[in-house]
Amino acid sequence: MGKRSISYLAGIMLFAFSLCYSNANAGTHQDTLVLSLDETIELAVDSSLNAFIAENLYLSAYWQYNTYQAQRLPFLDLNARPADYSRSVAQEYIYEQNTYQYIEKQTLSSNLNLSLTQNIPQTGGSVYIDSDIGRLENFGDHQYLQYSSVPLRVGLRQPLFAYNRFKWEKKIEPLKYERAKHELVEDMEEIAVKAVDLFFELANAQVNLQIAKTQKANADTLLNIGKQRFDLASISREDLYMLELEKVQANTNLERAKSQYKRAQMNLNSYLRLDSETNIEIILPEDIPELQIPASKSIELAKDNHPKMLELEEDTLKSKSDVERTKRESRFNAELNVSFGLNQRAEDLYDAYRDPTTQQIVQLGISIPILDWGTARGKHQLAKHDHRVVLAHADQAREDFLQNVILTTEEFNRQEKYVEDAVIADSIASEVYRLTLERFIAGQADIIRLQNAQEASISARVRHINALRDYWYYYYNMRRMTLYDFLNDNSLAEDFEEKIGVDL
Repeated sequence: MGKRSISYLAGIMLFAFSLCYSNANAGTHQDTLVLSLDETIELAVDSSLNAFIAENLYLSAYWQYNTYQAQRLPFLDLNARPADYSRSVAQEYIYEQNTYQYIEKQTLSSNLNLSLTQNIPQTGGSVYIDSDIGRLENFGDHQYLQYSSVPLRVGLRQPLFAYNRFKWEKKIEPLKYERAKHELVEDMEEIAVKAVDLFFELANAQVNLQIAKTQKANADTLLNIGKQRFDLASISREDLYMLELEKVQANTNLERAKSQYKRAQMNLNSYLRLDSETNIEIILPEDIPELQIPASKSIELAKDNHPKMLELEEDTLKSKSDVERTKRESRFNAELNVSFGLNQRAEDLYDAYRDPTTQQIVQLGISIPILDWGTARGKHQLAKHDHRVVLAHADQAREDFLQNVILTTEEFNRQEKYVEDAVIADSIASEVYRLTLERFIAGQADIIRLQNAQEASISARVRHINALRDYWYYYYNMRRMTLYDFLNDNSLAEDFEEKIGVDL
């Protein structure tokens, strides 16, 4: 075969290669949603089911904290018993006859009470102001009507030597709410990590599909060229069979690539809550920032921001609270109830509020466990041992988490070099395949060398994409562990409601 024929065939081959690659890309632009990595993450944080769940978990914590704050404010109660009717036969002493008799009684009573109560967090007691009015009417042989009023009563209920839950809630509840805020931010970063994984899963499938289409076109063209060269006795029958085998394998690879691409497309669509028919075209983030994170900085940020630290502190406080509660419950209990007010009774409502007399109540109740077979003491000892376990667990969990932060930081800092090497290898392998293809068409390279060059090119391209995936995977894991945006140099936990858009 002359040089002109070889040049002509090489031109056809390279044109077919470029046309197929162009068609593989062009086909994705029809009814296609084009997404970069940043856009994919933004869409996932805004629309994914995981984001919806995370936001509602935060809202539950928000309203729980609101409830705690409301319990520290005065609360007003209205208690009413509009009607209480009773008709019964009861034994009653008749003074005039000096006998007991069964007498039928019919009564109708009602009561209304309005009270204002304020808890005292410092002591665990409460003060209250209330007003009360009652009406009692008797039917039958002894009819009468009476009103009873308490225009004003002021009182104090104060447990003595008891466990003060308000004191511990003041320490624990704000910490729980702060943890909920940071957990919401962490959940959003976890969503970003998942979005990165699915994004590059589709990117790999997209590139593999393009490669498979190009391989099929190349295999068809090479087989046609091989048949012509076989007729001219310039290649052996074994080489022709190898080209036919390449075509069969290319068809198989194309079908497998289509299946993998469809599955990757479906996974990303589902996660982003897009229509199942939406076609997504991935734009790879070829450029990566030059970023190295000192391990000391990531440790300090993790200590300050990560909800794990707050969770361990919360667990420690809860166990200390249990120790004090069981200690107090193992001793005697006492409660002081003091009230001062005015009251009156009369046969009409107006007189029930005239010239009220004073009402004074002082009550001191004491409960002393005499014989409980060591139950209270056992509970206290159990709480103390549990507290020691919680402290040990917290120390170990804190150390393990910070070690993980260090290892993740070191691994992230290596990724930039891995990406640079993968880009160079991809470029070299692609050029080697192009040159080997030209030499094969020109009859200067055998089919084995061409296959090796093709496999090396595909492998280098896949490693390039995987290196990009690992870089962004580790970067967003660093964000998740520190709740810090290293590229923009700001904390993700600040103004989180505005950034995430949770509607309170």
